[in-house]
Amino acid sequence: MLPSSVTLSYSGRNFTFAEDADSVLKGKLACDCTKSQLIREYCDRDFPALKCGQQIAVVSLQELPSTPAA
Repeated sequence: MLPSSVTLSYSGRNFTFAEDADSVLKGKLACDCTKSQLIREYCDRDFPALKCGQQIAVVSLQELPSTPAA
């Protein structure tokens, strides 16, 4: 369960958030309907619910370094 930083792009706007790749992102970056849901949940509650398609681009997906427990 590694945290990942994701940047999605739609209509000239970028949306970046960090979340667990296995439990939250797995299978949700394939289609606009689920990518728009992620944008609404993590970045912009007013973002429209898009239908299936390929309008939202995945700009980056990077694993974040894990931080040691204090």
